[in-house]
Amino acid sequence: MILAGGKGTRLRPLTYTKPKPLLPLAGEPAIVRLIQKLAREGIDEIIVTTNYFAKQLSATLGDGSNYGVQIHHVEEKTPLGTAGSVKNSESLIDDTFAVIQGDNQFEFGLKDVLELHRRIGASATMALIQIENPSEYGIVEVSDGRVTRFLEKPRPEECFSNLINTGLYVIEPEALKLVPEGKPFDFSKNLFPLMLKSKLVLAGCCVSGFWIDMGNPRSYLRANAWALDKLEQTGANTNEKPASESGTTIPGSATLKRPVHLGRNVKIGNDATVGPYACIGDGSEISPGARIAFSVVYENTRVGTDAILDTCIVAESCRIGDRVRIERNTVVGAGTELGNDSHLAADSRVGPFTVVEPRALVEGAVTSFDNDIEKICELLEKSHTSLGLTAEEAKVCGTLSELGEADAKTVARFANVPYSRVLSTLITLQERGIAFSFGNVPKMFALTREEVTGSRKET
Repeated sequence: MILAGGKGTRLRPLTYTKPKPLLPLAGEPAIVRLIQKLAREGIDEIIVTTNYFAKQLSATLGDGSNYGVQIHHVEEKTPLGTAGSVKNSESLIDDTFAVIQGDNQFEFGLKDVLELHRRIGASATMALIQIENPSEYGIVEVSDGRVTRFLEKPRPEECFSNLINTGLYVIEPEALKLVPEGKPFDFSKNLFPLMLKSKLVLAGCCVSGFWIDMGNPRSYLRANAWALDKLEQTGANTNEKPASESGTTIPGSATLKRPVHLGRNVKIGNDATVGPYACIGDGSEISPGARIAFSVVYENTRVGTDAILDTCIVAESCRIGDRVRIERNTVVGAGTELGNDSHLAADSRVGPFTVVEPRALVEGAVTSFDNDIEKICELLEKSHTSLGLTAEEAKVCGTLSELGEADAKTVARFANVPYSRVLSTLITLQERGIAFSFGNVPKMFALTREEVTGSRKET
């Protein structure tokens, strides 16, 4: 079972428009890399639990035949926590099973965990790994393979162990009897303490090798670097040529420093430098003189002339102006436009759908529409197609969110977008289920909401 229903709030603004399991690692969605790993270990049946952007996940993964496995998609209508999510899929479980977090990547095998689980006769077994600073995770103490105590996210002075819970478990169906049905319930906070008090055996297996929880920008960039190194090791980058897809153009004056991954139909300009440890998504354009290192640029994004991107993440459909500087650990959300000569300081978060003026200095978090961004992205997530929004479409959504309801001319005036484009945008949003219209002259528009007002059902 792969748990893939979380909102990934620590990775916002990226996860306003993509679910965390679909964030790319060296050109592949993270969850695809996870499924391929499991398939290589002989696992041929996988349950993926979904909630946030469920349609996008199921559309991407399909039935699993592309990866040599069978995938069952189980959607939670409301978040149920890690153990509650598994309980929600109980009808599909009839034997020993593994649980893996959808935002994890790892190299160790499941075989050792399963062997210890069966030798001890455990009802549940955690995979544990040693790290230097365990305070951000659940720490565990074991004796003869059995868990004796653990503590979730302790303060540094409370750490009694540097063994952490990786979130990978081998479990027997009997353990699910302790999980209430249809209620939020967590493995670490609820089920495992209950197991320690009961007669069910909770085991811990120490593993070694690469493991990462890509829950924040720094760990996501580390996971991307690991994925690029894996490409190098498997020979995907050969003869000094970096991994790239069809339709990509690289002029002789451009410099590519391996490891690098270039998607389909990428255009690299003269004298641009890409890499090391850089990924460029499908359909993106890197203008002449731009420099990108230790960074990820998503699909359909344009990076301007002489722009500098250092150890950052830029989401899909962005427009990065000329001579823009983006510093370390900065994240730029989808559909964002950065004006020429603008400068994003280290650890900033900008977007999605935000316009930064030319020569502006950005420090910290900048998001258009303030509190309305949650509502807009929620509608995007539930829309028929789950596609992104352009900056102009987001402006229209933001205006409707603030006004409640308005005709097209009013929206055009408040959004500062030409009337003809507003009208066509409203029609597109209506077709996607993000907005709806009512009334006669003038026709009124509002964002979709699931409620009944008078005789009009707004769904």
